[in-house]
Amino acid sequence: MRLRQVAKEKARSIIHQGRSLWNDATQPLIGPLTQRIERQKLIQIRSLTRIKSVVLAEPFKRGCQKLVLFSHYSALGQLQRCIQREITALIQDNWDVVLISTNLNHTALQWCKEHQIGVVLRRNEGRDFGAFQDGWLWLKRNNLLSSCKKLILLNDSVYPIINLNESSWPRFLEGNPNSVVGFTDSYENGYHLQSYALHLPQVAIQSEWLNHYWNHYLGWGGMQRSIRSGEIGLSQLLLQHGMRLEPLHSVINIRAQLSSKQLSQNIHSRCSHQASEWILAELLNSGNSSISNFSPMHRWAIPLILDGCPFIKRQLLENNEGRFIDPILIIGNDKNLMNPDELTDYLKPPILYFFG
Repeated sequence: MRLRQVAKEKARSIIHQGRSLWNDATQPLIGPLTQRIERQKLIQIRSLTRIKSVVLAEPFKRGCQKLVLFSHYSALGQLQRCIQREITALIQDNWDVVLISTNLNHTALQWCKEHQIGVVLRRNEGRDFGAFQDGWLWLKRNNLLSSCKKLILLNDSVYPIINLNESSWPRFLEGNPNSVVGFTDSYENGYHLQSYALHLPQVAIQSEWLNHYWNHYLGWGGMQRSIRSGEIGLSQLLLQHGMRLEPLHSVINIRAQLSSKQLSQNIHSRCSHQASEWILAELLNSGNSSISNFSPMHRWAIPLILDGCPFIKRQLLENNEGRFIDPILIIGNDKNLMNPDELTDYLKPPILYFFG
């Protein structure tokens, strides 16, 4: 297994070097053309051409002081039950929610109407940050951000645990007027708050530099751009303008807990002795890698849940290609953590190939 991982990393390094050499050689020729194409695309984005329709409920017309932009995707257009539960928790805390999606079926649209949720339907481009960009630009054009004091960015890449109130969720919703609050941070590819959940204060929302960021964000392309220019780029921008980044479950603190007596006792109380020892050994072994080499939401899902983080990364429950420790191992019969019935409409079904 280790040899296969080394081979993969070596192959990635060779591909990366090849791309760098190719870019250096062709940049003088294609650079001006690329810049012209990017300018044209940005003009189209600012003209809101990706947005197909917008439906806002009555509360939005009065202006929103506490606003959530929720990026959602479902190929079938369904609004998953765990996402409905998460949005309901936001509404109960007096947040106005704008759901930004590429496709919602009749049942989902009706649910949004009944719960007075704003809906922005758009072309599927640019992943979550492309969706946030469209939402921001549309709201800005319609002067619906002028009274906004708190803004939350959420996406559906994580599964919310059942009992949100017993987690750090209430602290996240409370926010901090002097900080941008997230649940987890990461040093992978550059320091940043992980963007599945961000809480921005008024000083950032009303700043000209944040508006400039969304007006100039290259909101197309795949995951690399979304991470580099979106997730990491936004955090670096916030730091440049004196904003403090506040993770509720710091990667440094979580790493320091891996050898703690408290974590050991917590895991032993949930699993058999053999399973507990194996989980703890795997967690301790992860300390052999630098914190800049991986995402804590993947590698340290179990200590994060036990520390009060309300989310489990979707990839861990869906495919787990990195073969990280499955957080379901420590959930057991704790109904505060997960409802198996919700997973049937949250996770993508497997792709099966039949021959013969």
